[in-house]
Amino acid sequence: MQKKLGDFTTAHTLSDQDIVTGLAHIHTTETQLAAARLAMLTEADRRGLALQLGHSSIKRWYAKAVRLPEGNIAHQITLGKWLTHNPTVAEALTDGTIHYLHVKAIADATATVLTADPTLTEPKQTDITAVLLDVATRSLPKDVHDRGQELAHHAANDARARHEAERQRHEEQQRRKAADSRENPRPEDPPHSKPNSKSDEETPVPPPGPPPLPVAENTALNRLGIYPLANGRSKIDGDLDKLTVEKLKAALSPLTAPTPSPDGTRDPRTPDRRNADGLSELLERYLHTRTDTGSGAVNVNLTIPLADLLKKPADAEHPHRHTATRRNTPPGPSDGDWPFWLDWTGPISGHLAQYLSCDAHLTPVIVDHHGVPLALGRSFRLASTSLRQAVIIRDRCCVMCGRPAQWCQIHHVTYWNDGGATDLNNLALLCTECHRDIHNTDWQLAMGEDGHPHSIPPTETDPERRPIPSYHRRRKHSA
Repeated sequence: MQKKLGDFTTAHTLSDQDIVTGLAHIHTTETQLAAARLAMLTEADRRGLALQLGHSSIKRWYAKAVRLPEGNIAHQITLGKWLTHNPTVAEALTDGTIHYLHVKAIADATATVLTADPTLTEPKQTDITAVLLDVATRSLPKDVHDRGQELAHHAANDARARHEAERQRHEEQQRRKAADSRENPRPEDPPHSKPNSKSDEETPVPPPGPPPLPVAENTALNRLGIYPLANGRSKIDGDLDKLTVEKLKAALSPLTAPTPSPDGTRDPRTPDRRNADGLSELLERYLHTRTDTGSGAVNVNLTIPLADLLKKPADAEHPHRHTATRRNTPPGPSDGDWPFWLDWTGPISGHLAQYLSCDAHLTPVIVDHHGVPLALGRSFRLASTSLRQAVIIRDRCCVMCGRPAQWCQIHHVTYWNDGGATDLNNLALLCTECHRDIHNTDWQLAMGEDGHPHSIPPTETDPERRPIPSYHRRRKHSA
């Protein structure tokens, strides 16, 4: 009888052999479950079960069910579809020969090779996948990635060699035809005449198109990821072609040179730090030279609760201190009522808000005790722009899933065709996918007594159809 696997309270009671055997069993079980998850997600997506579950897509339903980002689920479904066409890799995952991370590395590396040479035949793609799978059974996922880069480089070189051979063959055929025409001029052949020379029997070689690009110059392989970190900062990771990097280095070069102090002391900044400072300066210059909006300054909204505004003159002079008047501890950006926000990266310190107010568009916004805007500053003139800004101040993001406000549309809670007014208390921020859910499924929106929109799930999701507060309010209450 197999012993029960240990946990944090019983692992110390297991023998050495039990631990080794247990870890092996866990690994195999983990890979089997990963394969099963990918297979079932793919099949659910193929069957179109999302609409039966009250959602527009399987990725959205499953992401909400397991509380994971939709992008992560979308990648799993894509990987599952890829595995259905690569059964040998799927079998290796199921029997524990390779890990889920190996599978992802193989799929990504195969896609890289195919991007380097889109003319690869299916048998050739299968051979490449087999090579990568062999690497995966003996090495780390990173080694699979590195091997994929090597194969992509060779594939691009082979494609260029084939292209050059085709070009030479086409030119040679054209030369032979021109020479034959000069040596054997003849009148126009009658209809249905038979060819009378060897060159007439040759299959025409079409002129080749543009030559395939080397891997280093192929922009189709470019990627640039910006990943938020837990401490509020972000990490940038990318893979760029040679020309893009040349442009970046040329633009950064005058901004990243070491700058000695007035007394001649050497610049203490590291090269990486100088690159980061140069990038910040480059973006600053770009935003200030944009012509589409007339100005590229950052937009900062200063939210002022009406109760604090009326409390005493000092609060009106220093609205950024409003939270401190209500509690003993100083406020911080993690506070749900913190007033200083940037459009893309969220809450910022009062110090940074003061710095930005020297050059940015600072919009004072007066809100009630629920955070609903009552009046706007003078930064905007057009009613449609100000109204959208008011909705953004209240909702902050898509009220259902939390996508950034910049990706959202304004939705009428009571439809315009049903007499709904274009007023703040009848508008809500919805991303494209959530907007589609509201119009095409049984999900609904309603305005709550607090002046904020609430989403109402279909009975398939919640038989009681209990209203769900907007995404920002849910995050605020859980903070």
